[in-house]
Amino acid sequence: MDDPAVDPRELAGNFDDIERANRLFGGIAPVVSEVFSRKTEWVLDVGCGSGDIARALIREARRRGRRLEIVGVDHSETVLDIARERTRTDHQIRFTYADATALPFPDHSFDIATCNLTLHHFGPDEAVHALRELRRVSRMTPLVCDLRRSIGSYLATVLYVTLFAKNRLTKHDGPLSARRAYTPREALGLAREAGWNAPRVVRLPWERMLLYDDGG
Repeated sequence: MDDPAVDPRELAGNFDDIERANRLFGGIAPVVSEVFSRKTEWVLDVGCGSGDIARALIREARRRGRRLEIVGVDHSETVLDIARERTRTDHQIRFTYADATALPFPDHSFDIATCNLTLHHFGPDEAVHALRELRRVSRMTPLVCDLRRSIGSYLATVLYVTLFAKNRLTKHDGPLSARRAYTPREALGLAREAGWNAPRVVRLPWERMLLYDDGG
C-alpha cells in the first residue's frame, strides 16, 4: 500500500480489509476510549488512512453531545481522496497532505494527536521523528495504537488474511506489517528518544498496543 503507483480501486479494497480488522480486533475502541476520557475538542489523525478512526470518533462525539473537530493527514493524495469520499457527510473532519516526520502545525495546536496502524511503516529513525512531532503538536498526549510484534501477532495476521481478506495488498501487507511492528519495549524506547515526558504502553487484546504520554 506504500507504493504510489498502486491502483486506487485496489487500495480502497485494502482499506476495506483494514477497517474490518479494526472493528473486529480492537483497533478503534481503545482510541475512542482514551480520546473521550479527556476534555478533547481538537484531534489530529496522523496516517489517517481511509478515515475510519476519525469517523468512529465523530460518531461517539455525537452520541455524547460533545464538540469534536478532526484533521486527518496522510502522505498519499490517493489515500486522502479515499478518506474524503468515505467521510463526505462528516463535516467535522477535514484532510490535508502532510509528512508525519515534519507536521505543518504549530506546537500544541491539537489536544491529542493519534497515529493508528502507522508506526510500523517507519524504521527506527523515522519513527523517532514521527513520535517527536506527535508529542510536539499535542497539548494533552499523543496516542499511538499499533500492532505489537510477536509470533502470535504474525500467526493471527496470516490466519486473518487467509480466511477473510480478498484483497491482494492485504494478503501481502498484513503479515509484513506484523513482522515490521515494534515490541512494547521498543516502542517505549523510541518514545523516550523522541522526548516524551513519561511514555507508557498498554498491551491490548489481539496483539495490539497503545502508547501514550502519561506526563503530557
